[in-house]
Formats: sequence, C-alpha cells, structure tokens
Amino acid sequence: MSEFKCANCEMCGREVAAELTCSIILSDENKQEKACWCVCKDCMDNFNENIRDYYKAIINDKVKK
Repeated sequence: MSEFKCANCEMCGREVAAELTCSIILSDENKQEKACWCVCKDCMDNFNENIRDYYKAIINDKVKK
C-alpha cells in the first residue's frame, strides 16, 4: 500500500505541506468508516475544534432520538 501525501490543505486551500488527519465515523454497530482530511499546521487547531463540535452534534442528536 502506498503512502498518501497531501499537496494542499483542505481547510484553507493553500498548497503547503499538510498532514493526513483521520477520524473514525461509526456508521452502525458492525461497520466502521475512516474519514480523512489533509490539514496544514496553521489550520490544525481550528480543524480539531470544528471536528469535535461536528461529532458532539451527531452524538447529541442520536441521544435525543
């Protein structure tokens, strides 16, 4: 399997060295999907905050149902 390299940041769009950042999304009890984004160092803090808020909203919505 070849290593994935990021050419630009998916948050700001700049063509800079970016790291592949992955999180796991649980689709159901038996299946896991991995979602990944290329994010530069300048955007990493903002990305981490946004992704936490995104997952928190999904979890809160599922608890209400």
